Amino acid sequence: MIYDRLPRLGLYADAIPFLGELIYELGSIDLDSIPVGTYYTNQSGIKYMVQEYATVPEKKSEVHGEYADVQILLSGSERFGAFRAIEELPDGFSAEGDIGFLDSDDEVDIPLREGTFVIVLPFEPHTPGLQLEGEENVRKIVAKIPYVSR
Repeated sequence: MIYDRLPRLGLYADAIPFLGELIYELGSIDLDSIPVGTYYTNQSGIKYMVQEYATVPEKKSEVHGEYADVQILLSGSERFGAFRAIEELPDGFSAEGDIGFLDSDDEVDIPLREGTFVIVLPFEPHTPGLQLEGEENVRKIVAKIPYVSR
């Protein structure tokens, strides 16, 4: 997992496949006014979603097997739970949706605030959207980047 400030996102483009394409695409739009919804990059069709939601006190952790998450907080703040990588995907994992849910006990809390991002690789459980200092409305971009980890 990578946690950093948005101006430094480009530093990771050589290490994360398709990240440069996502950065290029996001640089060509007004992130403050793009409507909530699902979008795809012009070149390779990388999926990214503009989301708005209220943070919650707790929820199950999620994990992906084929896609890395790039989560960019545009406004608000949230607590992002991060965990050590797992060896096997959990029972009930949906290959079609590339998502599984699990309970884990080694969470590290990361405060995501406006202008920060996380990159979570496959097999790295995480819990986005948690309350940092009470319920708060957030606006973020979540991109799904193909990533071969095994």
